[in-house]
Amino acid sequence: MVTNLIFFFLYLVVVIYFAGLALTNKSMQTSIKDAYLYSGTLAMIGTISEVAINSFCRTVFDTPLWLYHVMPIHQGDTSVFAFFQWALFGYHVYYVRKKLQSYHFKYEEAIFALIVSVDALLLEIFLNVSSNVFLNTFVFYYLPGDIGHLTTVYVYPFYLLGGFILYETFQRFEKDPMFFGNLGFSIAFIFVFL
Repeated sequence: MVTNLIFFFLYLVVVIYFAGLALTNKSMQTSIKDAYLYSGTLAMIGTISEVAINSFCRTVFDTPLWLYHVMPIHQGDTSVFAFFQWALFGYHVYYVRKKLQSYHFKYEEAIFALIVSVDALLLEIFLNVSSNVFLNTFVFYYLPGDIGHLTTVYVYPFYLLGGFILYETFQRFEKDPMFFGNLGFSIAFIFVFL
């Protein structure tokens, strides 16, 4: 399982890397510090939010929205693997945001939130379909079966709200990307591994 998990993660790295290349053009500069910041921020916000959202759902609806099957922690609300998948999603979001900024949209914040929330759903489907091939199981299993347990429309409002929160967070964190990148990874590491 560990070897397959490593190959699966490397596969995801390659796919996300090429997705980032597809979003950029030759004139678009890549800032390693900013990409690091986005990865660290998503590692932190993603893993902590998963536990918070599932706790909310257990309290209000008596059931969680999902359960992690690969390296689960915190009652299956998140996982050790989630630390890496959220960091990788942060790297992807960096390129999505750079592409959006190049268009100079009037309502950039709303467009960013909308695109990131839809992107998250699509990437969840991709992640779970891929993990079923590599690992013979879903990374996480959504209890509502509306989209084949790969994702659910019920998580969309959380992703949309998260998109707005991320936009504002990045606005502030980009002033010192190394500090906030390190902070994000450190908090996420403590939350996941300790």
